[in-house]
Amino acid sequence: MSASHVEVFAALRMDMARAHLLAGILLIGILFSPSAYAHDQKEYTIILHSEGSNPDGVNEGILVDTDSLFFRNHDSRDGAMHRILVDANSDDEFGGVDDFDSGWLNTNCEKNETGALVDSDCKTAAFIELSASNGLLPGNISMMHQIDFDGVVEEYSFYANFALDDHSVNSEPGTPSTTDDNTKSSRDSNLRAVILVSVFVSLLLIVKLTNHKNDD
Repeated sequence: MSASHVEVFAALRMDMARAHLLAGILLIGILFSPSAYAHDQKEYTIILHSEGSNPDGVNEGILVDTDSLFFRNHDSRDGAMHRILVDANSDDEFGGVDDFDSGWLNTNCEKNETGALVDSDCKTAAFIELSASNGLLPGNISMMHQIDFDGVVEEYSFYANFALDDHSVNSEPGTPSTTDDNTKSSRDSNLRAVILVSVFVSLLLIVKLTNHKNDD
């Protein structure tokens, strides 16, 4: 084999070693990036009926930032409409510039022969995302549940608590949920450590083998 061929193969082996090294670095970066541990967004369902909602509020420790409330009209009365008003700025009013509502939710929406809505504005359910991007800050959010039936509007208070998505903070040490979270966190940490060690060992072996072949 000529010297030029040897040099070409040596260069290829070095390029492969660099590629493996880069892949390992990228894998480590992904494993330890904040997005890798972000919680799965939760949709918390609230059923709207003739006498209010079920549940009538969301207590602390259930929802965190970017989770959503899913309101659905399950009123059995034909023509009954429901709406959720949100006091976004916590001033005990629902008509401020920062406040908003879900829009009226119908019991059903008529569709044509193709399956499209006859009234494009008709809806039976609505999402409300609990996040700063939606004008809501962590804490207790006051809401008003309105029911319009036969021209009579009834109102029921509703509330939803949510917190920052901070896995390092536990509300009540020793509770079952906290214990489960700690156990899961410990398992995840152990798994990451094993993967990290495996990646480093693999990279060292690749570099060592490449250098040995180059020396030959």
